[in-house]
Amino acid sequence: MDRSIDRRLCGHCHQSIGDEALVALNRLWHPDHFTCSSCKRPIKQTFQAADNHAYCVQCFAQKYNPKCAGCMETLVDTCLLALDRHWHPRCFTCSSCNRPLPNGEFYLVDDKPYDLDCHWAKRLEKREHIERGEH
Repeated sequence: MDRSIDRRLCGHCHQSIGDEALVALNRLWHPDHFTCSSCKRPIKQTFQAADNHAYCVQCFAQKYNPKCAGCMETLVDTCLLALDRHWHPRCFTCSSCNRPLPNGEFYLVDDKPYDLDCHWAKRLEKREHIERGEH
């Protein structure tokens, strides 16, 4: 009878791993025991780690990612950093025509973002108000 101790223990149940194992966070896991610290569902593919805890991509984003300044949804994929805030590219829009600003390029007038055409129109409008003595 083999009396050797199996040191391959699951990080969750602390039982012997057996034939199939997953390695994550410097530990061995039964595949169904490596779970998201937030939603508790098994993590089958990509995961994120924070404070030595594993999270599925969605839960990590919900907990740690910034929110879009336009729609207030959690940013998961591509985002823009403009005016000291984070934005979905579709939510960072011209203050005049409300079209998304291509590649996040914008021109400021009165601390508001404008695309090139609306920027010139807004500056001309401001100049006309100044010339008429309006504030």
